[in-house]
Amino acid sequence: MSTASYNTRPRSRNLYKNGKRRGIFTRIIMGIFPHRGDGIFESARKVIFLGAMFCFIYFGGSVALDFGKELVEDHKNNERLKIMSTLDIPDEVYSQVIKKEPDILPEYIMAYNENNDLVGHVRLPDITSGLPDDDLGKYVIDYPVYKTDDNKYYLEHAADRSYSKGGAIFADYRNRFSGGQLSGNTVLYGHNITTGKYFSKLSRYYTSTDMSFYKAHPIVQFNTIYEKSDWKVFACVLFNTQEKYGEVYKYNFPEFKDKDNFNTFILDIMDRSVLFTDVDIQYGDNILTLSTCFYPYNTMFEEFDTRVAIFARKVREGESSAVNTDKASYNWSYKQFELQKQRLGNTWRGRIWDTGYLLSYDEADITSE
Repeated sequence: MSTASYNTRPRSRNLYKNGKRRGIFTRIIMGIFPHRGDGIFESARKVIFLGAMFCFIYFGGSVALDFGKELVEDHKNNERLKIMSTLDIPDEVYSQVIKKEPDILPEYIMAYNENNDLVGHVRLPDITSGLPDDDLGKYVIDYPVYKTDDNKYYLEHAADRSYSKGGAIFADYRNRFSGGQLSGNTVLYGHNITTGKYFSKLSRYYTSTDMSFYKAHPIVQFNTIYEKSDWKVFACVLFNTQEKYGEVYKYNFPEFKDKDNFNTFILDIMDRSVLFTDVDIQYGDNILTLSTCFYPYNTMFEEFDTRVAIFARKVREGESSAVNTDKASYNWSYKQFELQKQRLGNTWRGRIWDTGYLLSYDEADITSE
């Protein structure tokens, strides 16, 4: 056999026409798209490849577009936060806002003028670096809070009322803020999105079993447009929203009818909480609930609609905002809904939380478990 005949590779008839090699562009197109002359396996390979490329471009482009929009919204939010801290208020704006809201804090006048749905400002500071005043980078959550007459509008609208997939942080429509009088349970909602913005960080109270996230963030700063307040986190619960997967506990009602109703609520929350803390609670305390979607049990084939919520109580008049986080612990024995039992096994061993932290509770008053 000659060297020439040994090195010669057979020509593919698809790559040549009239004895001449096709141009590189034509060869690329023919290598990607099925055409006459391809065998069945080659055609199938190209169809699969094209399908994969389409999915990559479609879904990857969608994610990139969403991410870009969130970067724009994040920039807008930072600019809005700067507005919320300014006291450089035009006389005309000042007189208009004060006429409508005479008790509003000065730093919220400009933001309220931009959007009259503003009811407050929520922050989650990192206490390991001290409680900062103006350094936005030290807050893992830092957003204005809005309220309208339903719980749908701000799911898909930003603070400037433009459409936004990330929405805005908003209060339950049943909560009251007028006159500076808060509801017994003020409930704030926000999305949990892949960029880590809005209320995404709340899930880390649930997943950080070493308590590191709680110990760095035991305090929520939630100011209404009338009053500044700190709130001590005392519980974190994962809630089910679908009856077919077990208990659906309504944790977002705004008012407590009486002391027994309040005590029952706190006991129910603590029975289900993965956090035990050194924070005491009593009837008459204002409760703050921060809620977001969180799906730890989702699979490729089925979605389980669950919510994670943290609960905090308002720092009382004359009380220090300091919390002894060394006494906090992760609770592995919490009351579960049916899906959790199926996934984790039933870990509930009965109420083990020290009910002495609920100062208004008397076991003789409430006998239900």
